[in-house]
Amino acid sequence: MKKMLYDHIKQYWVIYLTLCCVFLAGGVFGAVGVGSLGIEKAKELTGFFNSLLGEQPTAIDTSFLQQLARDNFIMMAGIWVLGLTVIGAPLVYLIVFTRGFIFGFTVVFIIQLKKMMGLGLVLFTVLFPSLLAVPCLLLGAGLATVFSFLLLQGRMRGDFLKNNFLHYCGMALLISIAALATGVIQGYFTILGARLFGL
Repeated sequence: MKKMLYDHIKQYWVIYLTLCCVFLAGGVFGAVGVGSLGIEKAKELTGFFNSLLGEQPTAIDTSFLQQLARDNFIMMAGIWVLGLTVIGAPLVYLIVFTRGFIFGFTVVFIIQLKKMMGLGLVLFTVLFPSLLAVPCLLLGAGLATVFSFLLLQGRMRGDFLKNNFLHYCGMALLISIAALATGVIQGYFTILGARLFGL
């Protein structure tokens, strides 16, 4: 499995490099976007964020964990569906950019709002879960982009199409399961962060 994954990334490294760049670009735009907020919009977001923190459970809540896991799964399922179309690649890149934007905006906004406490909160609720979430996103997006490009170029016929389709679906399923686990992990770290920082 590791060798197969390594060979796949090595073969399509340009696609994965561009996806990484798109995600980083989204993160940079998100971070810069915090500074461009107007006073009124910043107040609205601050109030929304504080109310959101107040609603976060401080004990293990299965419905909260299930919601985060479901959201991650739906996103990965959407990327999988886009990979089955010949015009899905641009939308996959848009999803990656949007996730990067949300990541950058969230990190900078929380730190700017909560200072040192915000830094600790970011570490627990954003950065730690992202160690698994971001690779899942990029790998799922890469697989979808590769499959979409192969369809667009008309390279797949007969058994070759069947084998690649089954391989794509199998890998997408594994990544989706990992995304489910990421949602649960994010939920646990969110609850832990809320308890540690008394939010």
